[in-house]
Amino acid sequence: MCPLRRGGRSSRFRPDGTACGSIRSKAAPSPNQGSTMLSWEKIDAIPGWFMFQSYCVWRALLDQQARITGDLFEIGVWRGRSASVLASYRKGGEKLYLCDLRLDEEAVHRAIRSVDAEPVNIVPLSGPSADLPAKLDLQAMHQTVRWFHIDGEHTGTAVYRELELANRIVNNDGIVVIDDFFSPRYPANTTEVIRHLEKNPFHFRLLAVGFNKGYLCRPESLPRYMDFMASGMSRTLATYGAKTTIFKTTGPWDTDAVGITDFVDDAGPIAGPDNEPQRWHMIRTRHVWGPVRHLQNGWRMLRGR
Repeated sequence: MCPLRRGGRSSRFRPDGTACGSIRSKAAPSPNQGSTMLSWEKIDAIPGWFMFQSYCVWRALLDQQARITGDLFEIGVWRGRSASVLASYRKGGEKLYLCDLRLDEEAVHRAIRSVDAEPVNIVPLSGPSADLPAKLDLQAMHQTVRWFHIDGEHTGTAVYRELELANRIVNNDGIVVIDDFFSPRYPANTTEVIRHLEKNPFHFRLLAVGFNKGYLCRPESLPRYMDFMASGMSRTLATYGAKTTIFKTTGPWDTDAVGITDFVDDAGPIAGPDNEPQRWHMIRTRHVWGPVRHLQNGWRMLRGR
């Protein structure tokens, strides 16, 4: 289901961000025109609970999807606070699917226009998320979504069901965002995500946890996103005003995810395990063939075998 709960957190806290000392391994993709008009002040004027630090994390990850095509999907819209961020990053013919138990389309359109984006190519879905498989053409939507935000009913049943839907429609470069991850108010949001990951290890992997949200990606794209976490995420967050520390305390043999917190002086902008804070254990591609093996494979290809 899709109703966003009414009580919640203050959205007014904004840390005094300064540049962090990480270095990008490559230039960041150019943002689309809509996102260049976006600012936290515009988002903060829209009613809702989407916090400043999450706004910065979203922008950093959505910037990384600048050259990726795919629709955007949100379950739990309320007045369109986080949906307005997605609308600003919608490109070309991409669609923005918005599901809420009682979707207020007028309020959402007004919110999107307030951030200098246009409410076009929006697919309104008013009603519980349990009805989505009956409303959507899931065969046509197979792996067409690049961003899927789960912020609806906040029950274990709904979260698990919504992850099953995400698995059907999120593409190989897509990201799934879970609201209230590790929140003591909604423990089922965490337990059912972990249950789904353990039962379906080839659907999604946990990429990051930070500021009340969990971020999942496809196993195939985990190395690429993790490289960005190590080489560009901290500086990108700083450019949007969030001074953070990114922790990675384990490696690919374990829960290969990072934690993002407000800046910790003793740790700096990026830190590894407690016993090796200067080092991250990463998935890396390495060359394993020698010259002879290359020649053998070339000869095999020429012979059509």
